[in-house]
Amino acid sequence: MSAARSGGFLGYPRGAWLIIGVEFWERFSFYGMLAILVLFLTGTVARGGFGWSSAPALSLVGVYSGAMYALPALGGFLADRFLGRRRAVAMGASCMLVGQALTASPAYLPWLLGLWRGAPLLPALRSLGAPLGEIARTPQISAAIAAHGSALDPAQGAAWLSQAYTLGAFGFYAALFLLIVGNALMKSTLVVLCGETFRSDDPRREGAFAYYYLGISVGAMLSGISVGLMSEHYGWAAGFALGAVGMAVALGLYLGLGPRWLRGIGERSEAVGSAAGSVPAPPRADPAETRRRVVLVLLLSGLMCIFSTGWFQMYGSWSLFIERSVDRSLGGFVVPVAWFSSINAVVVIAVAPLLAVLWVKLAARGRHVDIVWKFFFALIMAMLGNGLMYAAARMAARGERVSIGMPFLGVSLLGCGEIVAWTATYGFVSRAAPAGYASMTMGAWYLMTLGLGGYLSGVTGAWVDTAGYAATFAGIAAAMAVGAGAALALRSVLIRLAARASVAL
Repeated sequence: MSAARSGGFLGYPRGAWLIIGVEFWERFSFYGMLAILVLFLTGTVARGGFGWSSAPALSLVGVYSGAMYALPALGGFLADRFLGRRRAVAMGASCMLVGQALTASPAYLPWLLGLWRGAPLLPALRSLGAPLGEIARTPQISAAIAAHGSALDPAQGAAWLSQAYTLGAFGFYAALFLLIVGNALMKSTLVVLCGETFRSDDPRREGAFAYYYLGISVGAMLSGISVGLMSEHYGWAAGFALGAVGMAVALGLYLGLGPRWLRGIGERSEAVGSAAGSVPAPPRADPAETRRRVVLVLLLSGLMCIFSTGWFQMYGSWSLFIERSVDRSLGGFVVPVAWFSSINAVVVIAVAPLLAVLWVKLAARGRHVDIVWKFFFALIMAMLGNGLMYAAARMAARGERVSIGMPFLGVSLLGCGEIVAWTATYGFVSRAAPAGYASMTMGAWYLMTLGLGGYLSGVTGAWVDTAGYAATFAGIAAAMAVGAGAALALRSVLIRLAARASVAL
């Protein structure tokens, strides 16, 4: 038996624990940055934000979130067929580390340029009175740069300030690009690597996936708390920098322990001596069964896409509403907005072991709960959560105090839906994936669920500028209800299709 598949801790191989640890720190970095992204974009320029209005900020968060889950299908294909999973993760983690370091660049790049030019360019940018980070500058921005630049230096101050403005914007968008590319290589590849630390018939695999998802949840919980506090007390750049520290730990663990703990796992095959170094072709599968599996995955991913659209509001429209309209005071302490994403993770962590016991007991009694019912439950939770936020928005519109308990309960409902849906998802996708395309299938699932759902969350969340918060939340809740109805209507069809595709639901 491979050393990477033997030994270990709590009955699981060291390689599995390494992957779980890497995913923990990577998700700490990812969710920490996401928890404050929309708040940074809409934050005042004087306090280090970009000063954007809600609609463009939510749209960018939606595009970013969508792209983060849209490209792992391509990354998984490259990992499966060309790079090898080990190399793909190393490359992806390196890109993400540089990207996380650049998220704070709107603060430190203008500051460094100011040191070189001998002028206070960062304070000048923050006193412009115009939005930062714009690619196409408006006349207002250009006029502000000219006026403030001449005050710095009559001859060259405007040019220096213009350079500082461009550097801050370029660094930020470069950060998003590198994070998207790195995540594409890592996201679907890591979960497959975790499974590969076991033989295909090893009964411990399902338990490892439970720990894997637990690592994601703990990382998300701690990131919201720590990054939220850091950004509240020391500014947005400090919050982003803490996310970069998490990514540095992830990459350090992987490069330091991977050669020993993952020996012989996820490496590119050298048996095929092609110039591209591609891995051997996957085994041939029955074309009819493959088509049925593809259709099954597409239909179920549609349900999860609807849920994801409602779930991602937590990082977009919900965050803005909580920041602006919810009384977050507890005694003399004001709860940071980023902490609400941690509440979601706390619920996931608390509910996960209870669900594990429940599913086992139900299965022992011959009352197995299939994935369609689990998706139905998740959609109902998202409907109730957005419905509760609709009620809170109506209260705020009437000038009433919105208690912190309302978004707390809303986020908790999302967490209950998330853990039920996603713990069922990993096993389903691994069973439904065509032979030889496990990483690519997982990447395609991310594309069609979290990718498209994240993008749609930005589209729908941006309605707050035109329709208002109450109408936006009501429309999203209605979409969740339609999705839940679709799950019930399609259940018998999906069960028959799964049986013909030889996939257990």
